[in-house]
Formats: sequence, C-alpha cells, structure tokens
Amino acid sequence: MSAEVGKTPRQAGIMRTWRYQRRGPLLLCIAVMVMLASWIFFIPRPPTLSSATTGDGTLADQVRAAAGNARGYRGLAVAVINRNRIRFAGLGESGNPGHPNVDKTTVFEAGSLGKPMTGMLLAELASRNILRLDMPLQRLLPDVRFGDPALGSTTLRDLASHRAGLDLMPSNLHMFMRGVELRIMGKDPYRGMTEEDVFTAGQNAASSGTGRFRYSNLGMAFAGQTAARVAGKKYEALLRQYVLEPLKMRSTRFVHSDTALPRNSATGYKATGTVMQHWLASGYTPAGDIWSTGEDLARLLQAELDGTAPGAEAAVPRFDAAGAGKIGLGWYTTHTQGREITWHDGSTGGFTSYMGFDRSSRRGVVILSNTDQPVDAIGKSLLGLTPEREYPEHDIFQIVLTVLCSVGAAGPVFYVAWRGFSRKIYHIYFGFSAAFGVTLLILLRRIGDWLSVPPLAWALGSALLCVGFLVGVHRCPAPDHDQRLGIRTALSAARYGAVLLSLLLLVISAEL
Repeated sequence: MSAEVGKTPRQAGIMRTWRYQRRGPLLLCIAVMVMLASWIFFIPRPPTLSSATTGDGTLADQVRAAAGNARGYRGLAVAVINRNRIRFAGLGESGNPGHPNVDKTTVFEAGSLGKPMTGMLLAELASRNILRLDMPLQRLLPDVRFGDPALGSTTLRDLASHRAGLDLMPSNLHMFMRGVELRIMGKDPYRGMTEEDVFTAGQNAASSGTGRFRYSNLGMAFAGQTAARVAGKKYEALLRQYVLEPLKMRSTRFVHSDTALPRNSATGYKATGTVMQHWLASGYTPAGDIWSTGEDLARLLQAELDGTAPGAEAAVPRFDAAGAGKIGLGWYTTHTQGREITWHDGSTGGFTSYMGFDRSSRRGVVILSNTDQPVDAIGKSLLGLTPEREYPEHDIFQIVLTVLCSVGAAGPVFYVAWRGFSRKIYHIYFGFSAAFGVTLLILLRRIGDWLSVPPLAWALGSALLCVGFLVGVHRCPAPDHDQRLGIRTALSAARYGAVLLSLLLLVISAEL
C-alpha cells in the first residue's frame, strides 16, 4: 500500500519532494565515482622515456642527456655514424606488446624522410636517362591538362626542390576536414588517396610562381608519381629497385591497409600520450608514407658519406631554401656553427624523425621516435651542434587556452544551475551545458598542451564539472505535486543517464 494513502495533498506533496531530494547522496556518489575514474584512467599522461635500453649504453646516455627531461618521448631508435663505425641504441618503449623494447630493427613511420629518398630516385633515374629533370611537366605528361599553365611549365627539379609554388596540400574543404580529423581524432589524413588523386590535385592546383622556396607535400608527391608514370612502373617498385635494394634497406617498406603491420613495428602517440592512427601507403607516399628502421637509414647515410649512394646528386645544394639554407632534391644543406649539415626531418601523426650528416667530418645521425615530439634538437646535439631551441616549445597562447578551457568546461553548468530558469526549459539548458563540458574536456585531453601545463589542470576541470553537475541536479526545480509518476521517473532516469553518458564519453575518448 502506498505510504501516501491517508495523507492530505500537502503532506503527500511534501513526502514526494523529500523522496525526490534524498537522491542527492546517490548522485553525489555517482559524481565522485565519475570524477575519480576520470582522474585515474583518463587524465592526460605525457610519456617519458623509461630506463629500458638496448645497444650501445654510452650512446644511450648521450641521447638521454640531449633529450633533457625526456617528457613527450616514449621510444627512440638512434644510430650514430663516425667515419666507418656505426653505433646503435634503443631507448624506452615501442608501444608494441609483442616487441616492447626499441632497437635498431624496430620499424617506425619515417614521415618526410621519404622526401630525400624520392629526390635520390629522381636523380638516379635521370642519370640512367629514364627521365629528364628539367623537362616541363606538360611535355612529360601530355595527357594532363593543367588548370594553371604556369604549373605545366615547371619541372621535376622544381617540384623536388619545393620551388613550384604549390601549397602544402590541396586547398579544399575535403583536405581541411581531414586535417581536423588528424588533430582531434588522430586519423591518417592520407588514407585511401591514390595516385590519380595526386594527379587530379596537381592538375587543379595553382602555382604562386616558380623559383621561390615553398614547402609542399603535394609537390613532392606529384614529382614521385610523375616519375613513376614516365618510367611505366609504380613508385614503390621504382624506389625499391633503384634505391632500397642497392642499399640493402630490406626493412624499409610500404604498409598498405590490406597488409599486416610489421611484427616489430612501434605504435605512434601524441606527445600528450594518446594513440594515433598509423599513416599507411597512399598516393602521397613519395612525400613521406614510408616506414623504416634505424639500421636501414644508417646504411643510407653511410652510403651518402661514402659517395656510393644511388642518386647522390640529390644531396648537392643548389637552390635557396629560406631559413633552412639550401636545398637539392629533397635534401637540405644548412651552414650552422661553422659546419655544413645535410639533413631532413619528418613527422606523422604519432612519429617524428631526423637524419643528417656532416660530410667534412664524416659524421651522421639518425633519430626515430614514436611520438610527435620533434627530435631535431637531439640529432643536432649528437652531431656536436648546440641546438638553437629546446623542446617542448612553450607557446603562451596554447598554455593560456589549455588552462582556461580546462577550468571553464564547468562554467556553463554552474551558470544554468544558478541562473534560475523555469523548470520547463531547465532540463534542456542543463543537458546541453553538461554535454558541452564533457565534449570540451574530451577534445582538450587530446589537443591540450600537457607538456607545458600540468595535467592536474584537466583533473581540476573534471572535478569542477562533476561538482557543477551535482549542484545543477540539486537546484533543479522540484516536480509539481500533481506530476505523474511516469514523467517523474523518466526525468530521474534521464539525469542518471546523463552521468553514465558522461562516463561513457570519457571511455570513448580514451579509445579514439
């Protein structure tokens, strides 16, 4: 029998209100559980190099010293060449449970280190009279109708030295959205793109004028795919035949969506700790979808130092490359601190890389990392240079934005709770404000500057959001005395569901 039988309407209403309000302790427990779960499982955790080491211990110590506090690095594969001697060291973790230690055979995404390889391929094909580097593209590709005649008059040499006036990537909404997916979801921006996509983009591209340096992934990809079309073979087959096989780079490969990942490959991460999707082979592979190892890249540098590398002309500096010094075909050459360093670096969503050499001292270095934290400073230090800048770079705007968004995620919830909206619209406003706070924290977890800002700022934002949610539930106008039980139950379920949904979204964010 209902406890309300025999009660006056006023007494029954008071009892219903009391039962409605006594849910507070349960909501408090749920809020605390969500808050603790977010702190324990989902707080941003920038990686650091573990003590795990393989190979040359002395070299590993030098790398650790060059890496400073090592925040933002998870695993590093390093090779140092000193005349005819090559030393290897692996530091930290690969992120691959089957092969957790990093060594000279660990496979990394090499990113734009593929650009010098494309330059070497072009130079080698030219030396064999398979193609001409200074022939206009329109003559090399008579079936292609360039929207900009100026681009049709450029050459492979212009493309491979970033002097064709092309944008970094095609300027359209599709590529913009892929860039957003990379930053927020960690997805490969080149996935599914084919050689024909590259030719279409090149055909529709506009040149800002040849002869001036303008870094372009599209330009290098277009150069490699044009060479492949002229030679009558796939780009991958050409690079393997003329560059990789002569150098015995047997572990350097192209990983496609329909092939298994190398069993000893590393997993890529952001420097803030979240896992990133691998970048697989695509039509843009000539610009840097290649995977390699420290051992293979050391072979390439050794051959460059010995003068036996195929397409060695690619490393000869010929044109101005703005702040980078000069450029040949894919290779930069920079005069710094009384030295002449030939180099290139690379990055993908979850990997960074650097390789460089000093021909006069016959010294070279390779660095491969499985986070997106730059490794240039480490490479330069191992070459005996004093790096011009330190990593991480502290951007005051990003720091302020990260802190404000962390603390401000709960702002809309508190505003709705204390504003005093009518009951009819309170639930709508409160639901939207809670969803906004959760979404903002999810995004901030992935894109916030957690190398400069203590991750506890995110935990504070999560705590404030939970407190704001609890305050909002308690300040929700009590149901009318004559409200039907079914509606009241549905609203209660919706509130509990909102808490559970917040937890679910946090779990999903950890898996993105």
